[in-house]
This record gives sequence, C-alpha cells and structure tokens, in this order.
Amino acid sequence: GGAAGAAGDADVVTKLNMVVGLIKKAWKHPDSDKLWCEEIDIGGEKPRQIASGLRKFYENESDLEGRKVLVLANLKAKKLGGFPSEGMVLCASNEAHDVVKFVEVPADAVIGERVHFEGLEGEPATPAQIGKKKVLEEVLPLLVTNAEGVCTYKGEKAFLLSNGQCTAPVGEGFHVA
Repeated sequence: GGAAGAAGDADVVTKLNMVVGLIKKAWKHPDSDKLWCEEIDIGGEKPRQIASGLRKFYENESDLEGRKVLVLANLKAKKLGGFPSEGMVLCASNEAHDVVKFVEVPADAVIGERVHFEGLEGEPATPAQIGKKKVLEEVLPLLVTNAEGVCTYKGEKAFLLSNGQCTAPVGEGFHVA
C-alpha cells in the first residue's frame, strides 16, 4: 500500500461518532448476570438505552450512575439479552479481558460533544454504513491506550474533547472498545 492506502486508513476513525454521555440510570439485566442496562444522556431529545457487559467489573449501580462516559453512538440498535442496545459505552481492556475500565472524559466535558483527532476531519458514518463497511472490525484494533493511559488512535492521536483528552486508569496497550 502506497500513500493512497495510508490516507484511506487515516480517516476511518473519523467515521465513529464517539460522544460524551452521562449515565442517568443503571439496572441489572433481569436475565443476564453479565449485563448492565443503562439510560444515558448524550444530549439528544431522549436518553439512549445501552447494555454493557460490565457486571464482573462494576458491581453496583452507584459505580455507573452519575458517571460521564464515552459512547459510540452511531451503531445500529441490537438486542443484548433481549434488551435493545443503542450504542456502546467505551472501555479500555487488556488482552485477557480481565481488567476492564471505563474510558474517562474530563470532569467538565460537555454532554453530547464528539471526540475529534488532531488533523483528521470527517463526518460520522451512518449506523448502516458502519455495519456494511465493517468499520468496527477495521478501526477498533487501532484504538489503544498509551503509557499515560490516554486513549489514542494507533498510539499516535489522542481522543480529544474541547477541554482535554480521554483517558483510562490503565497502562499502555489496552484496547478501547
């Protein structure tokens, strides 16, 4: 792949619509001991309902409620344990998937603000395009933390909001998904 290939890769991350959300409410999924069901304000008219397989890592509603998180918001709704999940709460996890931590946004981050990357522009893809073009399969492996726990694209470009970077309380090489 010459320069053209590289340019094509460079912007795949801009197809993601990662926005700041606030978990208003969390409850244990009635039929799954892995899933939390959450109601998350991402600045739209109504909160998103999202299910996350995090019960092993966060045991209490109080670990989630009132927390600002990063939500991948342009996914097709899909049922998780029968619960229609309208997006994904982003976390950093190690290879073994036995350490999983929420991605953290600056304390004063604005609900609904979209993550951007220095020097990369692009409109988010539609949920249908994300599914069809296998965007996640391509881009998720490239979202990693650096030694300071900053969430990055390819270890190079930090997840940026207007008032700072997105981080996780982990070391280098954790995957963000």
